[in-house]
Formats: sequence, structure tokens, C-alpha cells
Amino acid sequence: MRLFRKKRKRDPEEKYRLALAAGEPIFYRGIRVPVSADVMPIPVLVALDLDSYEEPELEAASALMQPGDRMLELGTGLGIVSSVLGKQFPDCQIVSYEANPVLIPHIHALHQANGITNVAVHNRLLEPNPQVESRPFHIHSYFTEGSIKQTAQSLKAIEVPVEDLNTVIKKFDPTIVMCDVEGAEELVIPQADLENVRALVLEFHPKLLSRTAVKSIFDSCAKHGLYPCIEHSSQQVIAFERVE
Repeated sequence: MRLFRKKRKRDPEEKYRLALAAGEPIFYRGIRVPVSADVMPIPVLVALDLDSYEEPELEAASALMQPGDRMLELGTGLGIVSSVLGKQFPDCQIVSYEANPVLIPHIHALHQANGITNVAVHNRLLEPNPQVESRPFHIHSYFTEGSIKQTAQSLKAIEVPVEDLNTVIKKFDPTIVMCDVEGAEELVIPQADLENVRALVLEFHPKLLSRTAVKSIFDSCAKHGLYPCIEHSSQQVIAFERVE
């Protein structure tokens, strides 16, 4: 007869699964984030709980943004980054583009829950001088990593409308651009008109980029007077700032 029962190993993800099931919102850096099992994988909940979700982008953008800025965000994701920045800089305007239509209702719910009115989101792909009206977008098993590039984790492809990046830039005239487009940065940045952009926050995806593509991105930024700001760069996120 056993005198002591063996302790059951605790599942470290159990509390997050329970949180998803309960659907209770989580608070992150001043905003109320709706919790949805449909679009929010457990790693996102873990990062929110540990106050580290998209931390490199947030730290870089917070350091570079100025009152009255106009930010163009390429790749809204769950909308958390632009919502935090929208709250932090209420006099700034943010226009954000997200290709994955599955995420759009969650982004709208996030904005509504926090009374955010200075962030506008569009369900479009942005690319310079597009030759097509739509492009296949691959839904990833990890929803926030959908991409125009097919990977082993791609579940299906859907057609997403394409809009001309430089037309949007000309109309909105952003002072700062934030880009997290899961490898498509090699298509977007080298042909983007960044002449009037003061700062750029760019997440690189080295598994999806060649060294030649990375060089092309850096060369393009330098051509527009944008150089790495080392003190605000970390992990795969590089902050660029105009140097006259």
C-alpha cells in the first residue's frame, strides 16, 4: 500500500486554457484585450501575462513616436500594438493594414472595448506598384503568423485585395512606419516611398529572408536617409531613424 500519492505534474498551460475557455479579458499596458480562442493562441496569452507581447516593437515605437505623428502600420496582427500606441499617443493618427480577415472582428472589438478612435484598420495587402487586384494569403495554424508565403504551418490560402502602398503613403503622408509582415518586407520596403518618413520600426523574419533581401532592405533605408537606431533595436526588430 502506498502511503503517499505521487504528485500530479502541473500543466503550465492549464491556466491559459482555462482563461481562453472563460473568455475573460486580460489587461495589457493600459488596454483591455478581449480573449478569443478563435484567434488567440496560448503563446499570445502567455506573452500578455508576462508583459512581453511584441515588446521590441512597442519599446521601439514608443521611443521614436512624437506628439502629432501619423503612423502607417503594415501588419495589424491582433491590433494590440497599435492600440497600446493609440492610447499612449492620443493625438497621433494610426492607419493600419491587416491581410488576415479572420483577425478583423477581434481588432474592432479591441478598439471598441478601449474607446480607441485614432486607429483605423483596413483588410488589405499593401504592396508597391501592384500588378494584381488580389493575392493569395496563407492562413497559418498560428493565426498571427499568416503570410503571403506558404510554409509548413499554412492551413489554407484565401484571396485578399491588394492596394498600392505608395498611393497610401502619398495620401496619408506618414511620419513613422511600423512593419511586421512575416517575410513580405523584402517586397515592400525596397520599393516603398520613404522620402518623408522620419522613422521606421521593422521586424525582420530571417527564416523567410535571404541575405540578399536583407541587404536590399538596408540599402533602401539608407537611400532614404534612414539608419539603424541601435539603442531602440532588439531581437529581430530594427528601429531606423532619419539622419540628415
